[in-house]
Amino acid sequence: MTTGNSAETRATAPTEPRCPADPGAPFDDAFHLAPHAVLAWFREHRPVAEVLLPNGLRAWLLTRDDDVRAALGDPRLVHDTRRFPEAWRGLDWNSPAGDMISAYGRSLSSADPPEHDRYHAAVAGAFTARRTEELRPRVQEIADALLDQLAGGDEPVDLLGRFAVPLSVTVMCEIVGVPEPDRPDFLDFVRRTVSIDDDQDVAGLRASAMRTFELLSLYVAQRKSTLHDDLMGEVTARLAKDGVPDEDVVTVLFHLFVAGFDTTGAFIGNIVEGLLARPRLLAAVREHPERLTHTIEEFLRFDGSARMGVWRFAAQDVEVGGQRIPAGSLVVVSLAAANRDPARFTDADRLDPERADNAGHLAFGRGRHRCTGAALARLETEVAVSTLIRRHPHLRIATDATLRRRTVVTLNGLRGLPVVLGPANE
Repeated sequence: MTTGNSAETRATAPTEPRCPADPGAPFDDAFHLAPHAVLAWFREHRPVAEVLLPNGLRAWLLTRDDDVRAALGDPRLVHDTRRFPEAWRGLDWNSPAGDMISAYGRSLSSADPPEHDRYHAAVAGAFTARRTEELRPRVQEIADALLDQLAGGDEPVDLLGRFAVPLSVTVMCEIVGVPEPDRPDFLDFVRRTVSIDDDQDVAGLRASAMRTFELLSLYVAQRKSTLHDDLMGEVTARLAKDGVPDEDVVTVLFHLFVAGFDTTGAFIGNIVEGLLARPRLLAAVREHPERLTHTIEEFLRFDGSARMGVWRFAAQDVEVGGQRIPAGSLVVVSLAAANRDPARFTDADRLDPERADNAGHLAFGRGRHRCTGAALARLETEVAVSTLIRRHPHLRIATDATLRRRTVVTLNGLRGLPVVLGPANE
């Protein structure tokens, strides 16, 4: 699809690589203003680079598509954090990132076979393409109900906080089995995660995270004593049968929530912002709704919410791109950099919904640790975007709105998305 006006041309112009002020510690404020430019510099000049992460850890950053794909399937790069205590010695436990890492504990992201296989088998059945498609009517009801609560007209509305995030939280709560009265606690946790850059309320975020843990611990205890026909009941029964401790069952469930609602809510915000910046593309999708599915796939490649993959550790010395990574090292793969690698995608920095090769993107990772909820994320995004642009044909970014990205290295998302809905379609 060709875009003609200047705004759309600027939005898809090639990214000029930008050398960070300190390549050894590149994740500063300048990085969050132009992350793709910095990642492009690493991909071109230092595709396998040792860097300092904001939480105080040192890691090897991989940015080329070939290297990232190889790493995602390399059995020498493992996930079990317990095996590599030295790699965690420099972690700043007072940082929000550090708090979330400690909260994850045992999960799909921090386990290797056979432990990972048990966890995956316990949850994967709820997220198959068939089971996900069965949820479409309910996801549609939730999207409509949330938009019904938003007044149209010229008053700015934070679409991220009032629509995208509540949609993803509500869907996950219903799938897993969180009682409706407790759902505001989970929504509060996500909203605090999104707003931490602005309010710096680390204590509030930590307290909210612990509240979700307390609730999940309560739910697991209930399901061990009383039969519940929901995903939490299935996971609890299956993992208990395998001898998995209750604490690990809770952290597996917590990981499902974080992976399910934060990344999906962020991506809905990304694609809505991207469509509003490209009026011709927005008009084409509104006129031809069947184009939305492929458009979503291209946005996943171009502006997905997972900037980095889950962390890995070198179980032995590993050579990547001619560089030796010593055993015990932390390895971080940049999905965002791989998805814009010109060696893999033609005109990689150009958003092209008619692109023929975007099916090979890595927005959800690949291999054993590929995102379990990929089908659900696609469905939620499709329902959210199609409903929004159908019901609000005059939707636009609020005048004088400043759109800022979250300062989280691993996630690509906005802190807020102020929009004007305009008059709604009857």
